[in-house]
Amino acid sequence: MARYEDQELDQGGHARAAIGLEVSQVVELPRPRAPHADETARMYAVVTVTVRRPDTARAAPAAPPCADPGPRLAEVLLIDHSSSMVIPPSRLAAARAAAVSALARIPDGAFFALVAGADRATMIYPRRPGLAVASPDTRAAAETALRECTPGGGTAMGTWLERAARLFRELPAGAAPAYVRHALLLTDGRNEPGYESEAELRGRVERCAGAFDCDVVGIGDAWETDELLLIAGALSGRTRAVADLTRLPDELAALTGRAAERDVTGLRLRLTHRAGAHPHLFEQVHPTRTALTPARVDLTGVGTGAGGPVHEYELAPCGTETRAYLLGIGAPYDPAQLGKELLLTEVEIGAYDPEGLELPPPVPVLMRWTDDADLYSRLDPQVSHYQHMEELHGTFEEACRALKRADRPTAEALLGTAWRLAEAVGDTAMRDHLRRLVRVRDGARGEVELLDRIAKFDVEAARIQSSTTVLPGQRAARTRRPGGPR
Repeated sequence: MARYEDQELDQGGHARAAIGLEVSQVVELPRPRAPHADETARMYAVVTVTVRRPDTARAAPAAPPCADPGPRLAEVLLIDHSSSMVIPPSRLAAARAAAVSALARIPDGAFFALVAGADRATMIYPRRPGLAVASPDTRAAAETALRECTPGGGTAMGTWLERAARLFRELPAGAAPAYVRHALLLTDGRNEPGYESEAELRGRVERCAGAFDCDVVGIGDAWETDELLLIAGALSGRTRAVADLTRLPDELAALTGRAAERDVTGLRLRLTHRAGAHPHLFEQVHPTRTALTPARVDLTGVGTGAGGPVHEYELAPCGTETRAYLLGIGAPYDPAQLGKELLLTEVEIGAYDPEGLELPPPVPVLMRWTDDADLYSRLDPQVSHYQHMEELHGTFEEACRALKRADRPTAEALLGTAWRLAEAVGDTAMRDHLRRLVRVRDGARGEVELLDRIAKFDVEAARIQSSTTVLPGQRAARTRRPGGPR
């Protein structure tokens, strides 16, 4: 990857953001035992997308101020103001201090709004529904309005998200580059069925998917983990559980600052499959596990027999970061192809507005039928890594269910397995959470002992941690960059 001071410049004289694309896989598949059997083997590969934003301190001189469109950020802060936030009063004080810290990270010229969440969403600032333009004066006015807001009522988080969606719809349509639409939701509790049922929350979350991203922060210990993960998972965000309220301002400031830096927008990941291929899995596996739905599916090639399906996914706004996706494809066997390396899928990064972006060439996902067990029995390091991360998540969730039914022996055994898996994948944060639940006797063997007293917060915080993943320590066995099949 080129260093930014050596990067090409766009037409405006700015350094371009560099997008990287890699595929990691073992290309060999075992030949079906019956030569003419109608069998479909499955190929797994990890697709990694890296984004490197220009270092603005060393980038080329900016265009004249009149040519600068300003920050393309719209931030909506959804701060819980239900009755529970005043028990104890320090909780509401910490939430307000954190909101002020978040406001400070919204750059001048960006749009923002501050919303009080209870059994319905109420505007704090601006008073009338709409978005304000960030400046020292408007941030100060928002802080004053926040401290004058009176808490009360129940909790219906779906209504908060709907209010955010309505606010984001006020942004200019068709602007280029696109606006980064980000919401930050802070809560100390769970939805109350009298105000919003589980089905109503899920429906509102699904209707907001794709309209904006949302990070979720839980404080106290009365929030429902599944609700927070549902919101963050569907809205391309991350979930945090904060026990120490003195850390809350820094946490919200960091999340807001990260959103402000995610200014690479409009990226599309396109998968073009060969004729006869059957894609059965494509999901984000880093930094969080997220189910993906294609924004566009083209079956023209399938209908004509000239090719396979084309799936196109819209990527959430990016900063300098890495995202990884697990791809699974079924491949029909043809005896005439034995030993030949074939193109199975072509992966390509595109952009609605490529100005200011350095896009990579397409990368192939390959396959080769073989009888050599030493070749097809190998595991790709990255595919294996994320499979172990999934096993860690599933094992820990099963351990939590055992804890809830007071089955300590089963929980202890499962947490020992979780410890071994966390060590194997290098998830030090997960090991830190596990130490709040168990004493480790022999980490290599997964021998642990449950602590006598385990706080609910520590269990649920570990559940949130297990929903995130870490990158593999090493990268190996990648397929060639382009050149195509042999």
